[in-house]
Amino acid sequence: MCTIPAGTFQMGSESGAADERPIHSVTVSAFRMGATPITVANWKEYCIATGTTLPPAPDWGLLDDHPIVNVSWTDIMGVNCNGGFCAWASDVAGFRLTLPTEAQFEYATLGGKHQASFPWGDVFDRSKLWCSDSEFEDAASTAPANRSSRTFFNAYGLTDLSGNVWQWCSDMYAPYSIDATTDPHGPVATRGKERSVRGGPWFSIDSDIFRASTRFRNSPDEWIDGIGFRLVATVKN
Repeated sequence: MCTIPAGTFQMGSESGAADERPIHSVTVSAFRMGATPITVANWKEYCIATGTTLPPAPDWGLLDDHPIVNVSWTDIMGVNCNGGFCAWASDVAGFRLTLPTEAQFEYATLGGKHQASFPWGDVFDRSKLWCSDSEFEDAASTAPANRSSRTFFNAYGLTDLSGNVWQWCSDMYAPYSIDATTDPHGPVATRGKERSVRGGPWFSIDSDIFRASTRFRNSPDEWIDGIGFRLVATVKN
């Protein structure tokens, strides 16, 4: 896991979709985040250890070095936040692992470039992510989570924060408040139970999807072959 330093940034965008507004000041404490999304191999370890059934294979199969997909928010966080992959991973690691908040994900994606649109800067660059608008080939599946020379790592040592898979966040999906906040656990949902996802999937051809501030959502009990996840942990003092 990579250490993400504490800091303050302006979360959201005035030039994006309505749900990215208003821009508001967010202070984030230092935390650790997985350098890549959780892989199929990681999920298989969990299934073997707990007797959990593997999720349905996507069209390209369950390839060990690819991000795990077809797993729901509830599969990861458990029912009422009890059990699931995070509980098992926390026991194995000896410290609490969980999904990132939207604030943590957006802050980490920017990699210290707090006014940028993408992890690498303001201009969309097809060479720096895996998607159907990639310069390498038209994506027909996810790609390995660590693609070495064909991967962009930001200043924090993180990759696939844009592209490859959408990634579940812990937050309920709801409008932002304009108020400045510290370590927010997400907006207070006034209706619905959808959870936020970030990052953009392998099958998209829309560059706007891959901006750091772009938000999307899905029901916590549903899964698709374009959503995976990565984990975060607090930094011990």
